[in-house]
Amino acid sequence: MAIQKRPISIWPIALIGVFLFSIALYLPSMMGGAIWDDDDLISGKAFGANTFISAFTKPFLGHYFRPLTSASFVFDSSFASQTPFFYHQTNIFLHAITSVLISCLVVLITKRMSSGVFAGLFFATQPLQVGATAWIGGRTDVLSAMFLAAFMVTLVKYHQTSQGKWLGLATVTFLLAALAKEQALFVLPAVPLSVYALGSRKKEDIWRITRPFLAALVVFVILWIIDAPAPATSDTGLLKGIPLFLRTAALYGLAWLTPNKRSLLTFTLENYQGLQWILIGAVIVGGFAYFVKLCWKDHRPVAWIAVCGFLVYAPISNFPPIPSFVVGPYRCAESGTAVACLFGILAGYALSRKNFVLGLALTANFVAGTVVTWWGIHQWNNPLSLFSTVAHNDNHFLVGVGNYAHALELDGRPKEELEWTDNTLTWLFGTPDWKELLKTKKMKAFTPEVKERIRTNGGLLDLKALGWFISNYAGGLNRLNRIPEAIEVEQLALMVGPKDARTHFAYGRLILDTNRPEALRHFELALKLSKNFTACAGALAHERILDKQYADAVKLLEPAMSDLSWDSGFWVDLAKARIGLRDYAGAKAALAGAEKSIYMKRDQIDAIKKQIDRLEVESKVKK
Repeated sequence: MAIQKRPISIWPIALIGVFLFSIALYLPSMMGGAIWDDDDLISGKAFGANTFISAFTKPFLGHYFRPLTSASFVFDSSFASQTPFFYHQTNIFLHAITSVLISCLVVLITKRMSSGVFAGLFFATQPLQVGATAWIGGRTDVLSAMFLAAFMVTLVKYHQTSQGKWLGLATVTFLLAALAKEQALFVLPAVPLSVYALGSRKKEDIWRITRPFLAALVVFVILWIIDAPAPATSDTGLLKGIPLFLRTAALYGLAWLTPNKRSLLTFTLENYQGLQWILIGAVIVGGFAYFVKLCWKDHRPVAWIAVCGFLVYAPISNFPPIPSFVVGPYRCAESGTAVACLFGILAGYALSRKNFVLGLALTANFVAGTVVTWWGIHQWNNPLSLFSTVAHNDNHFLVGVGNYAHALELDGRPKEELEWTDNTLTWLFGTPDWKELLKTKKMKAFTPEVKERIRTNGGLLDLKALGWFISNYAGGLNRLNRIPEAIEVEQLALMVGPKDARTHFAYGRLILDTNRPEALRHFELALKLSKNFTACAGALAHERILDKQYADAVKLLEPAMSDLSWDSGFWVDLAKARIGLRDYAGAKAALAGAEKSIYMKRDQIDAIKKQIDRLEVESKVKK
């Protein structure tokens, strides 16, 4: 009797293909460095300390409740040794898993393998995922997006099988998505709606299915109360809120429908001023509402996915601003899961119905998305390339231009640094004589128009950040040896942002040679404002050693060395402080650290070793 061979299932092979493609596309980001908040996230300073307890009891970056994201960085640190490569690796893996989950979700709803594969590929190449995946700090969004996709898959599976385990998994993944990023909480209304879109359509089932999710919400609130970051508020009224909402819709909508480089690294809505963008946003919102209405009639599961996408988009839609105004594309990573599903479903429909027009449009979208994504991945690889692109694309974004100016300073290009900061400050204050304006009018220079321009950079009147931006201009002057001007501008920066630690530190360094006591006072102020400001701690410790205050120097340096270990100069200072305290064993340990540093100064290290040997001999002779 012949043995019948079971047919090989193509579906697992297709999923492996989607997974591998998602990873291969992002391989260049594996070589990316640390950008923006990455150093603090890797070290654990972004949430207090690099421990799981701190991850669940301290605010994320001082403002947010995202304990699961914090915990993921703690987990990575257990094997990554603060090497960015491994943190990038985790992000890419999470992105690839989400692509697979998107494929599974679409197949569950449409029963078409082709639609599932298309959806996974659309998600893999979606440009709005670049910031979430290629940037270590995007872990918040890539992790939440993965659990949101898992939530949708398991809830659909529950309605199809009625097995309680799937409802339990849907509840858990919903909670995990919210613990990764609070934005996910807004998908909760999709649970009772799923009864009508995916289930029995009986009212009595709504409470039974929604109840465990409400329990998960209670758990979230209890955990949130533990660290309770103070929520920010906005005073933007309804009349400003609606146009803001429509302009935001224009930015994100065009980024999905017509993938383009401009939207990929846009962080403010300054490029989207004018009535035309409000009208485009209105068309996109109206078209989306009409699409949902059509699908609800004949294809409710598809409409449900679209609603899920809208619900998690709502918190970052700038209506109401809570506050926001910052429109980094990675903020839409969670909504991108639903968009990819819809595109995949439409692609499967176009293939089965031989709708060449729709198929051509989706093919163009996919090709453009892949090209823009590949370009974007390379922009995120190092600070200079990223901030250069951001500054050229969104030259009114204070944080982006400020970081670019700082990168130019480090790259030895102070003239360009001055040009960029001066142009942005000229726009902000409405005059090229902004320095004279600040000198004469001081805080009265901040007219309602100026304040509104500052708010477009984040929804808040953040003068501390503006002080740091002005400090960058002073840094360029310093590099050009225009010291008196630099000091004058740095004083303006202190007036604008008196609570910014970086500005106090910069001013202290500027006047260190001419007014050392005042410089040290500003170093101390900087450390009071930011206890984890390790660069300032290292600089102040060096001065303490010169003053023979060795115990204070050790107290400053030891907790800072986890961040400063790359520079042998700090290890040498620690060794000198230990020698001053006659702790020769501790001095030798510090020199061992210096020998492992990236910038090792062998002559300096050898000279101190000889000094330690001589002092140890003298100590024995005295005894």
